[in-house]
Amino acid sequence: MAVKSTRQLILDHLRSKQVASAAELSRLLQVTPANVRHHLGILISEGVVSVIGERPATGRGRPALLYALSGQSSRHNLDRLCSALLNEIANPQKAASPTESLQRVAQELSGESQNPPGNLTRRLYQAIQRMNELNYQARWEARSDAPHVILGHCPYAAILSAHPELCRMDVLLLENLLQSRVEKVAHLARDDRGLTYCMFALKE
Repeated sequence: MAVKSTRQLILDHLRSKQVASAAELSRLLQVTPANVRHHLGILISEGVVSVIGERPATGRGRPALLYALSGQSSRHNLDRLCSALLNEIANPQKAASPTESLQRVAQELSGESQNPPGNLTRRLYQAIQRMNELNYQARWEARSDAPHVILGHCPYAAILSAHPELCRMDVLLLENLLQSRVEKVAHLARDDRGLTYCMFALKE
């Protein structure tokens, strides 16, 4: 059996864990931080790996750079969004309010087969599946108060600052899929790995 190279092991880890710092990779692979940074530099120059952010230092010292596969940070949903918006423009219903238009766009993005009424757990799994088809890197967690949906990636990051109404569309999209009222409880927060996420609580 062929032994994997350090670079191959780095790529395997990033595919599995999505993100890592040089120090984490150094400990995992049992090589020096300088060696890891050397290989990361080559992977970055090849366009395979990108620096996607930094993790604040726990004490004194510089923040740790965070690395991910380049393809992960470039996944978006702009093609589907553009199609839904063009369909809305062509909609024969005139004088629709911005809220109504946003609702119809969210409904179209929900997909043709919306979830039937029934078991909440089933609706959650189906909603997560659809959100991941739209590149949200979604998951859900059971909580004592209510289930929470976590979105680990914004597929509209490239245009979000100019169009913050897309955050409202995320709420409408989840409400369509879950057939339940949803409240956003965290916006671009950071987890313990330094990655940003948004979180939504169900309000049945």
